[in-house]
Amino acid sequence: MSERESQIERESAVDTDFDDSVAGPETEFGVETAPAESSGEQSSDAGVVRSRLGSIATTRSLGTALALSVVGVIAFSFVPILSIANGVLGIAAAGFAYGLGSDHRRYVELALAGAVTGGGTTLLGNLAVAAFASGTTLLGIALLVGAITGTVGHYFGRDLRAGLTADLD
Repeated sequence: MSERESQIERESAVDTDFDDSVAGPETEFGVETAPAESSGEQSSDAGVVRSRLGSIATTRSLGTALALSVVGVIAFSFVPILSIANGVLGIAAAGFAYGLGSDHRRYVELALAGAVTGGGTTLLGNLAVAAFASGTTLLGIALLVGAITGTVGHYFGRDLRAGLTADLD
């Protein structure tokens, strides 16, 4: 019997009874539902929105993704051959590194960080266009490409991590 089969047998032998008496207050989608009061209705709505967004993107992971994206763009800007695509490659490398190092899915964070970094790089690189002409199309393209590049880089990093950590049977 292989090691994986014995592990599956051990996991299936675990008792899965759940005691409802210790569950606490009723929850909906992992969020506690509080009775609506006239004075606290707005604060409970803000708490629900904050808790749902908190499960999608955390401040720490968003900050880490943004810092990695900025460092990636700066690092790739020193390579003279890649001067045109340094932002795209830097954001992709940052997403790849984040996916390789993290065991959680952080696609939203990498998309936001890639969009912010791509937009910021485009605005700083084309300051005259942004100031004197309509640079909204250029900015929109940069935001979209940055978001897609960060997400794709993160996907490939997670894929490599899954391949490196998979059991060989």
